Amino acid sequence: MTDSLMTGAELDAASDAFLTVLEYGQDIMTSPGMQSEKRYLQHGNTTTFEHSVAVAERAVRLANLFSLERRVDMRSLVVSGLLHDYFLYDWHDDEDWHRLHGFIHGRIACMNAKRDFGEDVVNDVVADSLTNHMYPLTNVPPKYLEGWLVSVSDKMCATSETVSPDRFRSDRRIENAESLPHVPSLGELSAAALAMDTVNGIGFIRSSAYRMRLALKSRNA
Repeated sequence: MTDSLMTGAELDAASDAFLTVLEYGQDIMTSPGMQSEKRYLQHGNTTTFEHSVAVAERAVRLANLFSLERRVDMRSLVVSGLLHDYFLYDWHDDEDWHRLHGFIHGRIACMNAKRDFGEDVVNDVVADSLTNHMYPLTNVPPKYLEGWLVSVSDKMCATSETVSPDRFRSDRRIENAESLPHVPSLGELSAAALAMDTVNGIGFIRSSAYRMRLALKSRNA
């Protein structure tokens, strides 16, 4: 929804949510890792950075809408929203291991986040929210309310970004990409191990299909 179509109340809610994201997550947003997300397009013409901030804002707005402010840890909620896609690579690149992106990128985001921000920031609530935000694509649901808010917000934002007419613009380019930080991802080193471990949690049919695919790939390597 564009600003011109939003009511005054909706604009106020969006403004309040962004201020909350800044209050609890400015250190994350200005970090080299989050800044490096501006290198990568996520859905259509939306960068991973833009998507992540939007998810954090949406999660805060949902918490406020349903009067959940006292039931969630706002710092953990905002950090989870900002870091849920902290996989630090372009999943559109033609790499074999990117084909499992939907199943494993939450766990890669969690590993990268723990490496870059430490376990004081990536506490149990944040770690679980990052790892399981793709539910039900993976069968393990979030344990905490913060994770559910991030999971729902992610799907709302991804859908909006995917169907937006703006995604069909062909002139969107990442400006000054080389001047942006580049933070390496742990993903490529860990993708195969994560894939083998993750298939146990994605359902019998999908698990069997991926086991067969990985076995055939290993045999042909």
